[in-house]
Amino acid sequence: MNWLITSVLWISYVIALYFSIFLLLVYVDNNNIFKREKSTITLSRYPLVSIFVPAFNEEKTIRETLLSLQNLDYPSDKLEIIVINDGSKDRTGEVIAKFIKDKPQFQCLTHHNRGKAASLNRALAISNGEFFACLDADSFVHPLTLRKMLAMYERENDPRVAIITPAMKVGNPKTVLQRIQWLEYLVMILFGRITSHLHSIYVAPGPFSVYRTEIIKKIGAFDENITEDQEIAYRVQLNQYKIRQCFDGYVYTTAPGKLKPFYRQRRRWYLGSVACLHQYRSMIANKKYGDFGLMQMVKNLVGYFLAVAGIAISWYYIFVPFYQFLQRMNAINFDFITVITNTHWKIIPLNFLLTDFRLVFILILLFMIGFFFFYAAHKSADEKITKFGWFPIIPYFLAYYLLKGTILLISVAQFSRGKKIRW
Repeated sequence: MNWLITSVLWISYVIALYFSIFLLLVYVDNNNIFKREKSTITLSRYPLVSIFVPAFNEEKTIRETLLSLQNLDYPSDKLEIIVINDGSKDRTGEVIAKFIKDKPQFQCLTHHNRGKAASLNRALAISNGEFFACLDADSFVHPLTLRKMLAMYERENDPRVAIITPAMKVGNPKTVLQRIQWLEYLVMILFGRITSHLHSIYVAPGPFSVYRTEIIKKIGAFDENITEDQEIAYRVQLNQYKIRQCFDGYVYTTAPGKLKPFYRQRRRWYLGSVACLHQYRSMIANKKYGDFGLMQMVKNLVGYFLAVAGIAISWYYIFVPFYQFLQRMNAINFDFITVITNTHWKIIPLNFLLTDFRLVFILILLFMIGFFFFYAAHKSADEKITKFGWFPIIPYFLAYYLLKGTILLISVAQFSRGKKIRW
């Protein structure tokens, strides 16, 4: 058994080290660009923009979401905001109706629950905007973000840029779990910035990605049978259009504050990820798709192996020994005093010399690279590492990725049994 665990450990470390160093080199190579990169809100023209807000049982947040759209620094006569009440069973419809009254840039569509993608497609079919954006009904956009994203379209001056994604932060985190996710989202912004320069973005976040309408209609709108924000990004890449990130186009989302809704959210994400990877498996390691096929698709695939390996190694080195310890303690009625007083502590130099320092060195190197990205992410997002204290950082590094890995494995198992999740 030891040789198997050691082999898995080595393979995991080598894979993780390869992609970590690759991304680090890309970051270093583009660091001067990142330092010089400045956003602008200056536009030569103001195109008509349609904004879709699908809502299902969002009575608690929908008003603030719509208020953030009303406060956008953009001419109201150039905005077409379509709110879709997707069969909500709470007071969402009433809140929407009250808010949009006497606001001509807003309109509301109502239908029986059909899912988020179907709601977006209905709005897309009647929209008139040259560009359109989607905004989840539990998210809030910064007033300048739309102008920054449209200015980026102008600056790119490339008709093949199909999507510009936002920089998504957790808004007003209160619980420890939300503050851990706040840290995670900052790192995700940085990795999105790096992969944007590699043209390898594989998800268009629900909170305020901005699309070029003509291209999305041309390739067939949103897929209603799969996680739409990931699938549309894969399909854009398949058709060799481009996706870029607006690194400071901030949008704030409401993160789950408890484990149960967090589990449901991440299971939905991971099921969608597995389904998209399976559906677009022909792109894996396919040089036709450049860095997206050769790097990002391979990275997405081996991520599942790393999750399995991480869980297996954790069980072997942490949970199994801990369970055996509890069994021994239970046999003596948890008499800790006797155990401590009768334990002979010995330091055996030979055990230290037998340590596999190659694995230790790789582990330390991985941690250093991880912490570097952690630091760089906060600097890039203009946030302080200790904004919410040191406490969330400890579980972020020690337990959070183990939790996500466990949910990922459950999702893979459910996908293999044909499990599907609708909004």
